[in-house]
Amino acid sequence: MSRFAGFILRHSALTILLVLLVTVFFGVSLYVKGIGFNGSLETLAEGGADLDFYRETQRSFGDDRVVIAALTTRDVFTSPFIKKLDRLTRRLAALKGVADSQSLTSVKAIRRAGTGLVVDNLISREATDQELALLKPSVTGDRLYARHYVSEDGRTAAINVFLEPLGEAEVRALADEIERTVKSEAGNDEVFVSGVPVLDARGIRSMIRDMLVCSPAAAVLCFLFFLFAFRRLTYALLAIGTLTAGLVWIIALMSLLGRQITIATLSLPTVLIAVGGSYIFHVLNQHRLSTTGAAEPIASWLEGLKFIGPAVLVSGLTVIAGFGAVASSAIPAARDMGLFNGAGVFVILLLTLTLLPAALSRMSGAPARLDYARWLGKWLKQITAFILYRRRLAWLVSLILTAGLTAGLVFLKVQTDYLAIFPKKSETVQDALKLHDRLAGASTIEVIVSGAPGAVYKPEFLKSSASLEAYAARQPGIDAAISITDIVSRINSLLPSGNGRDEIPEDPKQVKAIFGDFISQDPLVSRLVNADYSRAVIAFRTNLFNSTDVRRLVGSLDEWSKANLPPGMNARVTGSVVLLNNASDAVALSQISSLAIALVTIYVMISILFRSLMVGVLALIPNMLPIAGYFGFLGWTGISLDITTSLIASAALGLAVDNAVHMIRRHRQSVAEKSDEGWSLWLTMSRTGKPMVLANVMLIAAFLIFMLSSFAPVRMGGLLWAVTILACLLSNLVVLPLLMRTRVFGVEK
Repeated sequence: MSRFAGFILRHSALTILLVLLVTVFFGVSLYVKGIGFNGSLETLAEGGADLDFYRETQRSFGDDRVVIAALTTRDVFTSPFIKKLDRLTRRLAALKGVADSQSLTSVKAIRRAGTGLVVDNLISREATDQELALLKPSVTGDRLYARHYVSEDGRTAAINVFLEPLGEAEVRALADEIERTVKSEAGNDEVFVSGVPVLDARGIRSMIRDMLVCSPAAAVLCFLFFLFAFRRLTYALLAIGTLTAGLVWIIALMSLLGRQITIATLSLPTVLIAVGGSYIFHVLNQHRLSTTGAAEPIASWLEGLKFIGPAVLVSGLTVIAGFGAVASSAIPAARDMGLFNGAGVFVILLLTLTLLPAALSRMSGAPARLDYARWLGKWLKQITAFILYRRRLAWLVSLILTAGLTAGLVFLKVQTDYLAIFPKKSETVQDALKLHDRLAGASTIEVIVSGAPGAVYKPEFLKSSASLEAYAARQPGIDAAISITDIVSRINSLLPSGNGRDEIPEDPKQVKAIFGDFISQDPLVSRLVNADYSRAVIAFRTNLFNSTDVRRLVGSLDEWSKANLPPGMNARVTGSVVLLNNASDAVALSQISSLAIALVTIYVMISILFRSLMVGVLALIPNMLPIAGYFGFLGWTGISLDITTSLIASAALGLAVDNAVHMIRRHRQSVAEKSDEGWSLWLTMSRTGKPMVLANVMLIAAFLIFMLSSFAPVRMGGLLWAVTILACLLSNLVVLPLLMRTRVFGVEK
C-alpha cells in the first residue's frame, strides 16, 4: 500500500487525467447506448427446470401473459354497449403484436340448428336490445362465459388480449398502447386494465420515477452532510465528484453488458452513493487529521494515506464480499443486484484510493479547523465511560437485547406477495382487485396434463382432466377455469347422441368427431391442446399473488394428481406466478449459503489484514449479533423474509464489518501511543468514533430516502437497511470495545 500511495501522490495530475478520460469514455457510451429498464416480475424468477418447462409451455400453447381490459357500465346487454365492445375488440385485435382479442362479440358459441349444430359468434354486433335481454340470463349463468367475458351481474365486460411472442420492451409498449386504446373508447364507462404485461409497463414508469427522485435526493443529502461535517466546500465537492464518476462507470458498464435496471437493481445508485460516501468520509477525515498544522502537508498526507488506505481497502472488500454472497443467488435479479452492487463498490473504492487522494494532494490551504462535530464528543465520552466503568451492565444490556430480538426467529416466515410490490391505493392494485371482484383474477396458473401422443382423444384422459379441473375449481383463490374438456362436454351435450348434460362422450370415435367437425378450426384450441394432442392445458384465473397461498395450491394440485391420475398421465403446474413462488422458496434456501460465503470471505480478509486469526473473529462477533437480531426483528414485527428483505443480511454484514476494521486498526495505533487503557480507548473513540458515527448516520439517512420509492418492498427495504445499520453501529461502539478489553481478544500493541 505504501508504494501505491506514493505513486498516486507523485503522479497526481496523471491520475486525475486518466480518471477523467475513463469517465468521459463511459459517459459517452452511456449517452449513446442508454440504459434499459425491465419491470417484469419474471426477473425475480429462479432459473432451472421449472423455468425451462414454463418457456416450453409458452412455445406450445402461447404466452400466458394476457392483457385483460374491462369496462363497467349500467348493463352490458344493450345494443349501444355491444357495438362499442365489438368496435373496441376489433381495434385491439388489429394492433401490431396482438395475436387475438376475445370478448362477448368475438367468442364462438355452438348452438342447435334443426337436427345439426352451427358455430357462430356468441353475440352478434347487430343484436337488438330485446335479443340481448333474452340472452343475458343464459350467458351470465354459463361457466364458459361468466367471469371470463362478463360479470355475473351483467354490468362488466372483459376483453382478453392475447399477445404474440414479443421481447420485453415490445410487450411493455403494446400494453401501454392497449391501455390508451381502451380508455379512448370507454366514454363514460369505468375502465380498468390488468394482467402481467400491464404490471410490467406500470412498473417501468414507477422505476424511472424512483431513479429521478431517489438518486438525486441521495446525492444532495450526501453533499450537505459532507459540508455540515467538515465545514469545507471543496471536501463536499470532491466527495460528490468521486461518487458521480463511480456511478457513471458502473451504469455504463451495465449498459455495455446489455443488462437492464430491474426491481432488484433499482436501488443501485442510491446504495452506491451511501456506501461509497462512508469510505470517502474516512479518507477525508484522515486528510484533515494528517494535514492540519503540518509543515509538509504532502508528506503528512502520504503517511496518513498509508495508514487509512489498508483499512478502507479491506472495508471495501468486506462489503464486496457481502454483495458477492448475494450474487450466488439462483434468482437472476438478485444475482445482478449482488454482482453490480459489488462491482460498483469496487469502482468507488478504486476512485476513493486514487482520484480522491490525488485531488486532495493538489489542494491549497489547510482545513479550517482540527476538530469538528464537537457535540458528538460528549456522547462518545459517555459511551467510553460506560464501557470502562459499567462493563458488566454493558454486557448484560447487550446480551438481553440480542437474545430478545433473536427469539423472534421462531416467528419468521418466508413469503412474497408480488401484488404488494405496488402501493395498496395504486391504480395497479385497485385494477387487480376490481378484476377479481367483478370478473376473475389477473393472475394465470396453468396445469399441463400430459399423456401419449393422441391421448386427448381418449375419454379416460378427458375425464381425468375434468376431475382435476373440478377439484382445483373448489380450492380457495380460484376464480374461473377453462379447458378443452369444457368445450368437448358442451358440444357433446348439444349433439343428438348426447343426453343434454355437459359430459365427456364414452366413445373415442365420438370424441374424434367432435374435434374434427367442430373444434379443430377454432383458434382457441391451439391455446388448450398441443400439436400432437399429447398435452392439454387447464387455465385457471386467480387473484393469488402471495407465495404462501400459491405454494399451498400447487402442493394440493400435485398431491391430487399423483393420487388420482391413471398410469400414463401426469400433471404439472406452471405459470409466471408459480415461478415467482419457487423464487420465494429459493430465498430461504439461499440465506444460509449466502451468509456462510460472506462470513468466510470476510473472516479471511480481516485475518490477513491484521495477521491474526483471533482478530478476524473479533471483527465478526459484534456484527453477527445484529444480523441475528435482524432476522428476529422480522419475526417479531411480522415482516416476511422475501426476495427484498433477504438481500439485506449478507450485504449489511459487509457494511458493518467496515466499522470494526476501522475501530480495531485505530485502537492498535492508540494503544501504541498511550499505554493507559482508558486513554487509548478514548483516542480510538475520538479519532474513529466520530467519522464512523457520522458515516453511518449518512448511510442511515441515505437508505431512508428509499421511503420516497413507488414500490412498497423498496420502502420497507430502506427502513430495514437503516435499522440494521443502526444496530451494527451501536454494537461496534459498545460490544466491540468490550471484546477488545477481554484477554481472549485483547488487541496487541
